[in-house]
Amino acid sequence: MAPLLLASTSQAAFVISAVTDGDLSGGNPKSIMLQAVATVADLTAWGVGSANNGGGSDGQEFTLPAGSATVGDVFVIVPNSASKDFFANNFVQDFTLLVNGVANINGDDAIELFGGGNVVDVYGDININGDAESWDYTDGFAQRLGAGPSAFDQNNFASNFKAFNNMNEQEHVAVFAAAGFTPVPEPSSVLLLGLAGLGLLRRRR
Repeated sequence: MAPLLLASTSQAAFVISAVTDGDLSGGNPKSIMLQAVATVADLTAWGVGSANNGGGSDGQEFTLPAGSATVGDVFVIVPNSASKDFFANNFVQDFTLLVNGVANINGDDAIELFGGGNVVDVYGDININGDAESWDYTDGFAQRLGAGPSAFDQNNFASNFKAFNNMNEQEHVAVFAAAGFTPVPEPSSVLLLGLAGLGLLRRRR
């Protein structure tokens, strides 16, 4: 799930960097994470779709909002307020958090990334239910290891089935932190830093 910087090996400027299917109430936090591997002048040329339960492509179901991106920018798409609150409350927001039902995924659902209306990157097999497949991320997550956008290749991803199984919220946070997300400092730590003349740590929005 960590932000990772990859060299773009095609004309695509985004990659699917991670997908998550947590084990908190409702299977949260659920998310689809994208990362820019090149400068993006118009985000609205990009979007995602989820292929649920091996039912094939549903096409582009969500388009990124108007704006631009620079190399390394991370976009975390979540389906609901519970997943939104998980990311907003627990991590320094050096990513763009977006809410859309396209991310209402389970660990057996494949993900498609669209650029200019065409599929440019895929996680999983859109025509196969992922249960018991190598890419199954039920109660867990999958994280890109390398290579630019392409047809799905399991060698480009670490798929972590049941990685969140029976974990509480803070244990979920610890997994994300180990993967590269920056946790919000504990209030006592912020206070101590302020008293030391370093000022209050502020979250970027």
